[in-house]
Amino acid sequence: MIKFRAWDNLLNKMLVVYRISFDGPVDGVQVHCYLDDRGAEGSTEYAYDGDGLILEQFTGLKDVNGKDIYEGDILENERGEILRVSYSAIDASFVAGNCYFGSIGAGKEIRIIGNVHENPELLKG
Repeated sequence: MIKFRAWDNLLNKMLVVYRISFDGPVDGVQVHCYLDDRGAEGSTEYAYDGDGLILEQFTGLKDVNGKDIYEGDILENERGEILRVSYSAIDASFVAGNCYFGSIGAGKEIRIIGNVHENPELLKG
């Protein structure tokens, strides 16, 4: 399943993306997000035209706790190594650290410990 989340640089908050459209009132792409709990009563919807928003795609894999892994997530593997998930346009694939993401997938003890926006300190050292 193709899913996205979005980091809002202005609100410093991760948002749920529920639609991406190419036919909005502005030229280019519009990203439609919930500013709070998706589907909850009183949730706020907002459309972005790209400014201050970073889209991150779901990799198709889950961590050992069953959480969806997205671009920008920071993982810890069974050896205690810290890995950043990113997309390689050269190979059109997801990578974690310097490994192809598929090679660390099923059966591996990987867990999400944060993301690059809220926990950049995890990548230092």
